[in-house]
Amino acid sequence: MVALVAEIATRGLAGAKGFHDTADLLRTVQNVGSSTARARVDAARKLSPLFLITGDQVDPELPVLAEAFEQGAVTPEHVRVIIRVLASLPPHLGEHRPVLEADLVAHARTLDPGAVDTLGRRALALLDPDGPRPRAPKPTRNRFTLRPPGTGFEARGWLDTESAAVLRSALSPLTAPVPPEGAGQARDERSTAERSGDGLVELARRLLAVGDLGVENGQPVALTVTVPLETLTSGAGAGLLGFGAGGSSAAIVAQDVLRLACDARVVPIVLGAAGEPLFVGLEQRLATRAQRRALAQRDGGCAFPGCEAPPQWCVAHHVTHWAAGGPTDLDNLVLPCPHHHRMVHVGDWAVEIGGGFPVFHPPPWVPVGPRRNPLHRPDLPAPRTPRHSAPVLLDAVLASS
Repeated sequence: MVALVAEIATRGLAGAKGFHDTADLLRTVQNVGSSTARARVDAARKLSPLFLITGDQVDPELPVLAEAFEQGAVTPEHVRVIIRVLASLPPHLGEHRPVLEADLVAHARTLDPGAVDTLGRRALALLDPDGPRPRAPKPTRNRFTLRPPGTGFEARGWLDTESAAVLRSALSPLTAPVPPEGAGQARDERSTAERSGDGLVELARRLLAVGDLGVENGQPVALTVTVPLETLTSGAGAGLLGFGAGGSSAAIVAQDVLRLACDARVVPIVLGAAGEPLFVGLEQRLATRAQRRALAQRDGGCAFPGCEAPPQWCVAHHVTHWAAGGPTDLDNLVLPCPHHHRMVHVGDWAVEIGGGFPVFHPPPWVPVGPRRNPLHRPDLPAPRTPRHSAPVLLDAVLASS
């Protein structure tokens, strides 16, 4: 596998197939995590010889480890540990790298990866007793993230002085203590941090209501809820609350759906029995605003498996191209992000609408078969029938080139 990955990277086949890089290709073909895919690419780069344009061969970056690995004397886990230890060696101690590599490989022939990792960290401590340089005491750019640790989200971030002043000024009238309704002179029991959190949400809610946030991909910025008609009429069940950039949908109970329907301007998109938006739109080349809205509710974002891009970052793609007679109807439209839109046009991946929802069919050298993207619509079932059943090998990528 190391030799195959090295050759795929050398030929630049990942880009030719529409992937971001070789690690992105491995993640899809081998169905592994991003960190595992990057580790395999890193191992291939460091353990395989390089070939120059002149045809000359250059030895691997880590020749001692490469020789032991080729002999089967060390395991892939040993390789990951040794590469990680050597990557932690400070640049000013680079002259010690060959000796440290040889020592770690010698120990890896008889010790398990955990023991080799311990020896490597001890060696780094002896070579660099002062340890790594301390990080900068504070960031230099504004940042804000939402992390889902449980039923809610945890906000983390950092603002420079000017930005903090702007935000606090905007929040000031929204964070003053307010007694509960009908409580007379009773105190507001919320803490300062709780009032600030409520004020920040209220600030965003008012901006959404005013509608001064502009548009994203031609659509006004809005809070969206995908809900079956039965839930609205019966008050039982759940809906999916659409997040903005950088997040997938989150489930909310029917009572909250009904409250949002009362508090906000609701655009009705009726869902059929299988959860698919019913037909909307006209037969023209570009998707209408109503069709874009329906696609955002149906796909939830980029429909390509594993992609988290929100709908406002996506384009409306014709399954059967409009120039080839494909209508601009929901059953012929799908939302991919620009990157996966290019991948579909490369030709290796095929997409169709099955059961009212997009299904992607990979090329024969990608395992598992047809798949959907459940990140935005976790309520959808997985597709059943695979299009490709042939054995899948990495060298099929090479053969297809």
